[in-house]
Amino acid sequence: MNLIGNIGRKTFKNRCIMATIYLSLCLAGLTMVVPFLITITGSASNDFDYERYSPVPRYLWSKEDRFVKALVPYFNQTRNWQKQFAAYAPGIPPHWTSWSTIGRDTDTVDRFATPYLSEQNAKVAADYAEFTETYPISDCVTAARPIDTVAFLIEEYSAKYRALHPNEKISGTTLQLKALELLGKEWNIPFRSFYNISFASEMRNPLDFQGWFPNRADPKYQAYERFKEVAAAHRFTPGIRSKWVQFLNGKKYSGEKLFPVLRTAPAELRMLWLEFKKEIAPASPTVPYAMRATWIAFLESEQVAMLNNNKKFNIADYNRICGTKYATFELTPFPVPADFPAKIQQLWNQYREERYPLRLVEITPSPKLDKQFQAFAKKTLRNLKILNELLGTEYRNWEELKFEAKPAEGTSQILANRRDLWKNFVKSLPLNDKKFNSSEVAYQTFLLKKYDSLGKINSVYGWKLNRIEEAFLPFMSAYSVTFTNNGNAMTVMPIFENYRIVMNYLLFNGNAIWVTLLLITMTIFFSLTVNPLAAYALSRFNLRGRDHILVFMLATMAFPAMVSAIPAYLLMRDLGMLNTLWALVIPGAANGMAIFILKGFFDSLPMELFEAATIDGASEMQIFRIVAMPLVKPILAINCLNAFIAAYNGWEWALIICQDKSMWTIAVWLYQASMWWASSPWIVSAGFVLASIPTLIVFISCQKIILRGIIIPSMK
Repeated sequence: MNLIGNIGRKTFKNRCIMATIYLSLCLAGLTMVVPFLITITGSASNDFDYERYSPVPRYLWSKEDRFVKALVPYFNQTRNWQKQFAAYAPGIPPHWTSWSTIGRDTDTVDRFATPYLSEQNAKVAADYAEFTETYPISDCVTAARPIDTVAFLIEEYSAKYRALHPNEKISGTTLQLKALELLGKEWNIPFRSFYNISFASEMRNPLDFQGWFPNRADPKYQAYERFKEVAAAHRFTPGIRSKWVQFLNGKKYSGEKLFPVLRTAPAELRMLWLEFKKEIAPASPTVPYAMRATWIAFLESEQVAMLNNNKKFNIADYNRICGTKYATFELTPFPVPADFPAKIQQLWNQYREERYPLRLVEITPSPKLDKQFQAFAKKTLRNLKILNELLGTEYRNWEELKFEAKPAEGTSQILANRRDLWKNFVKSLPLNDKKFNSSEVAYQTFLLKKYDSLGKINSVYGWKLNRIEEAFLPFMSAYSVTFTNNGNAMTVMPIFENYRIVMNYLLFNGNAIWVTLLLITMTIFFSLTVNPLAAYALSRFNLRGRDHILVFMLATMAFPAMVSAIPAYLLMRDLGMLNTLWALVIPGAANGMAIFILKGFFDSLPMELFEAATIDGASEMQIFRIVAMPLVKPILAINCLNAFIAAYNGWEWALIICQDKSMWTIAVWLYQASMWWASSPWIVSAGFVLASIPTLIVFISCQKIILRGIIIPSMK
């Protein structure tokens, strides 16, 4: 029925009224649609663009945006990642201190990405791939995303369990539980789920600390090293696997098509992989640690500022002393050349003595060095008995003590004492007795070995370097080639990864889906039986105290649900229903508001219908089922929808009443996920989007019946 009649509809006043109504409806629709679009966009984002809160992602039309967005897995949440990023991409703005800040600075993002996208050097990128293929994994950093960490651990420990039990046939869920148990025993940590395990502490290992050494005896550190190795082989780089298979097919390779191709793979496959990597994906997420970033941090420190008349040492001071014209510290030579002025040499020597990581210092054992080590230990400890107690040895004289090339590894106090003695001795040695290694030094050695001279390097690469110490790993050139070949996959496929991990999380944690389905079914069943029966009885029969009953039912709606949580919990406990479906269903089986509304509908039905049914010989239950219920379908549909939403989305009561995780619903698991993945809210957003789909389907399915419930009463 039209609210505005056909007569006079075209008048200016009525047209303004109708335009206002339509505009209001459109605005109301936007207030509902836009937040949902922002959630969808959030589920398709990462650290770079999550905080934009835009209903339409910018990377859909901006290649520059995609270029920087895909950089996040390379530099993210590792220790001093901003310094590492600046070392590999000289000239980035100083205010780029976080990925969210970078994502909001869209103009600078475009200016930063444009040169790398327009100028690419395939030869430089190929040599980067060749160098990193053999560079030690231990001196590389890898950002371990939660998605990749979970996938790696499940895959690795499931394979370990199958290797230990080759003849055992178990389901995927059981296999994951067994793998988790195996991981817990190996790490000596009783984890409850793969999804709350991370390599956060390993990613923040202080590679720049002078006295830090990796604890290779730690099984978790060993797992992280294996993770870095598979990441270096592009295990987690989107789109690489399919292109690798295509490449092997093009080469007519007949052997086993392994992926990822690790350093232990057959020689023939390794050669093919290197060829593929040079051409298609020279930059992997495992990036060699840039030691020059720590050198720059030293130059900019307060310690150097005190030597510079209490003024922060900057690139202008560096150029003035050295007579150079470098634009930024990131472009200055590393290591410092021997012919540089004495003042810079003094700073360089101080840096090596006080800051340079001992894990990168190489010393060759010799009889002369053994004597020096013995003299140092004797001077430090003075007594051989003290030495034996600290080191756990049984030396009869000082000459039995020998210097080792690397310090002892392990967590015991004795091994820690040996390591401390080793470090203190190495620090006391003259600088000329030490060889200082780094990724920069290794790359410069690699270039000279391959091209013989700096002149040939400049000719092949198109560089204009004045000295070999200015040659640094061209990560950005390699990444640019990688992005050009795989940009769409690197941008789009992580979106599906967010949804995939949420689905795996719900499928392989407890019985979330089955418990939720049973809960919804039982809740709707009670909503279609208990509430209509109670409302029909209150409407049809003149019960004593009927009005008081209605007031009592309405009074229950005046208090928050949590007010009754404690007494309801105690009641369920006394009835022995904790951790059961009955405890989830029974407290909400009868709904005061639903009964009140249904009673009103039953009251509005003509009495003649009931009288006619009675004359025809129908029983009261038949009248209720055949006459009354079909006429209140619209309100029943609304009640069912409300019951569905309450059962499907309610997590507070389900969490209180069911401590057993096997009885947790989808809503409870998603609440738990929002806490586990608080640092990755895009995964949580993906969970919210997936969780909203059933509600959307149910609402659309009930839409016609619900509209009838709105329109028919108004027509009456």
